[in-house]
Amino acid sequence: MKYAIISDLHANLEALEAVLADMQPHAEAVICLGDIVGYNANPNECLELVQKVCDVVIAGNHDQAASDLRLYDDFSEYAKDAMHWTREQLTPAWKQYLYNLPSTAIFGGCWLAAHGSPRDTDEYLFHEFHFQEAFAYLYDYMPEMRGCFIGHTHVPMIWECTPEGVVAPAEVTSLTVPLHPRRRYIINPGSVGQPRYGSPAASYVLLDDRALTVEFRFVTYDVATAQDKIYDAMLPLPLAERLALGQ
Repeated sequence: MKYAIISDLHANLEALEAVLADMQPHAEAVICLGDIVGYNANPNECLELVQKVCDVVIAGNHDQAASDLRLYDDFSEYAKDAMHWTREQLTPAWKQYLYNLPSTAIFGGCWLAAHGSPRDTDEYLFHEFHFQEAFAYLYDYMPEMRGCFIGHTHVPMIWECTPEGVVAPAEVTSLTVPLHPRRRYIINPGSVGQPRYGSPAASYVLLDDRALTVEFRFVTYDVATAQDKIYDAMLPLPLAERLALGQ
């Protein structure tokens, strides 16, 4: 089975449409790791697409904030302003949809979809010790899982648990990584709607669980139109500026 895994769409319709077009010849199922809304200007439209095309959808922290499942006083000022606006734009039906999303899901029998980490939607995994703790959690509580896909940081990453310890097998630029059949992985596809790896291209991954490979894909999209929508909505200007910088 070939899965496309997307995360952190953040109401960026142009990026989402470009990624869906890119995956169409390859993916047999689509997994969304959450944060469908927030930051950008098309929350309802992105939700409609996600509901239509995704086979598995979980909630991110922005989705939970938009649907009253969490407070967002810990958000940055720009994120708070965008969330105020998003909550005003969402229809009641979409708020209920977000409210009902699970925080994790299992797909393919042995792969975990999470947003921040296997144990917490809001946890950020950046450094080696973060991943050591996350792998330990999987071994203790979900030993049947071969790997976990996460979002939240918006940074493409792949970490492998080997007999020698936890390692990042390769720099993620544009590559296909073979997966060892007896090892475990935590993989971040990066962000569709607000990339933060130094390039404006949207990122996602393709998992082939027959060939045991994961491919990181980077997709250009109409950044200028996404920016214009942010300006028209009178959302904070830095939210538009950062799209062109991939920050």
